[in-house]
Amino acid sequence: MINDEKKILIITGGQIEDSFLCTRVKSEQYAMIIAADRGLNIADRLHLPLDYIVGDFDSVSQAILIKYKDTKVRIMTYPPEKDKTDSQIAIELAIENQATSIDIIGATGTRLDHVVANIHLLMFPLQKLISACIVDSHNKIYLKNKSFSIKKEDQFGDYISLLPFTDQVYGLTLKGFKYPLTHILLTKGNSLGISNEIMEKEAQVEFEDGILLVIESRD
Repeated sequence: MINDEKKILIITGGQIEDSFLCTRVKSEQYAMIIAADRGLNIADRLHLPLDYIVGDFDSVSQAILIKYKDTKVRIMTYPPEKDKTDSQIAIELAIENQATSIDIIGATGTRLDHVVANIHLLMFPLQKLISACIVDSHNKIYLKNKSFSIKKEDQFGDYISLLPFTDQVYGLTLKGFKYPLTHILLTKGNSLGISNEIMEKEAQVEFEDGILLVIESRD
């Protein structure tokens, strides 16, 4: 049986736990790994098999870069004064390489401006019908523009928050959750969808229009 799935990992420059990244790489068997700028530091330290290195490299030592210049890893260098973040460049590269799904590790951390921008970057794969998520040791973050289900055995953490990414999400119905909803209008600024829990083997999230920001969390 031919597996047409091409799962790509992007390692970018936020906070990353070594053990979490190593476990994720081993379990997911990525078809391609892209290091974006400072993400190269941890990728190099953990000896991960990289395919691309992208960025302006203002946060990477020249000594590390030189190590990769005579390897098969493709290095794509950009000027510091550019109109895109290194994370956006990496996501666009993953899409160009026919990713069927994208995991982004290192997109969260203390720089909240970058965190918010990275969440908004999930729109690029969403518009291309490519599954994508930002993931760290405590959270899995993704966007949905159509109804979906989550199996309890597959959930990332005990808590699931559903927030309107567009101004409004129409006809939201939740089944199999601790706090069910029936055909409501969820508007931006409303915290109604925070910290729900799956109570059945499979939970259903149904809505008619809009985009949901979904965050699966564990303490």
